[in-house]
Amino acid sequence: MPSPNATVTERKKVRGYLDGCFDIMHSGHYSAMRQAKAQCDVLIVGVYADEDIVPDKALPVMKQEERYSFLKHLKWVDEVVYGVPVVPTTEFLDTIEANFCIHGDNMPVNGRGRCAYDDLRDAGRLRVFKRTECVTVTDLVGRLLVQTRDHLTGPRIDDGLDLETRQILAAPGSPICRATDLAVNSAVSSPRMGATSPTSSRKLLVTNMVKRIAEFVSRRPPTADDVVVYIDGAFDMFNVGHASTLEKAKAAGTYLIVGVFDDRTVNEMKGCNYPVMNLGERVLNVCACKHVDDVVIGAPLEVTEDFLKSLNASVVVQGSQTLHPSAEIPSDEHGVHQKNDVPKKLGIFKEVTSDYPALTVTIVAERIARNRLQYIAEQRKRAESQH
Repeated sequence: MPSPNATVTERKKVRGYLDGCFDIMHSGHYSAMRQAKAQCDVLIVGVYADEDIVPDKALPVMKQEERYSFLKHLKWVDEVVYGVPVVPTTEFLDTIEANFCIHGDNMPVNGRGRCAYDDLRDAGRLRVFKRTECVTVTDLVGRLLVQTRDHLTGPRIDDGLDLETRQILAAPGSPICRATDLAVNSAVSSPRMGATSPTSSRKLLVTNMVKRIAEFVSRRPPTADDVVVYIDGAFDMFNVGHASTLEKAKAAGTYLIVGVFDDRTVNEMKGCNYPVMNLGERVLNVCACKHVDDVVIGAPLEVTEDFLKSLNASVVVQGSQTLHPSAEIPSDEHGVHQKNDVPKKLGIFKEVTSDYPALTVTIVAERIARNRLQYIAEQRKRAESQH
């Protein structure tokens, strides 16, 4: 029998199981995966098939293949199982060789007070973690449908923070330290977004956001042998299209730094109420991607030589879907974009082709609106059939 102090390699690895729809992904999903991974050596993530979701919920916004392909890009996920049962059983856990199932404390209960996970609990094969308060899918759908800008960030992300949070940002060797120092104008709202002075409520929200970023972000600083790659963008409604592009960017070197534009920049580029997710939410999404080593919060739109030197970047990558047709980015008198002129002149620029060119935020918004109308119609039909 191995000793209590035995390493993971000396004992049998503990395998945990977490499941879900994993449709419109946000920090709540990633926080759940992080907490689940903390309870096991190997985290197996199960994802439901479309046909098993539709009876209880609206049709998923992301196509089944998009949901299936996305999970492998997340840093806490070791294995993925597809088309899993909505209610896991001990027999299913045995099939995938999982020691136990892991779920948030917001477990579903039927009208008789019975929880879908009671059998696993009774068998001693359920672990529960505290659900983290964060943005929800309902919030994101509401922002898209109502066209509100209330979610967009106001003052600097580090304004008015307590000492503990500032120490997190300033910790030596912390990627967040460099990211914050570089983002001099991070999260500055334009006047038309209705920026106001920070309130105690907002300070608490930002403090929690920064602490969560510290939990998500990689702690590995670049070494002298690393080939540092830089890529930037909005990364709004983060999905498999973004993740696969970041995977290709990482393949161009060994250390990937991702610049995330602030809310004002994205809004000037895309208009309307974009971005759907605010700066902090988008940074959390990017940090959850296993290909990412560091982030620049509120990255500059134009990539200058001084900026590249400060990052020690030797490769600059751009995804084929980065630029929006109406983007207000630096251009010459002929209207030719100058955003990446410097890396192009230095011979370090590379464009990678998106594997999901049709998976834009606009397309996602259209899917949400269409699914919402379909869901309302189906619920009305169901209600009428019961009378």
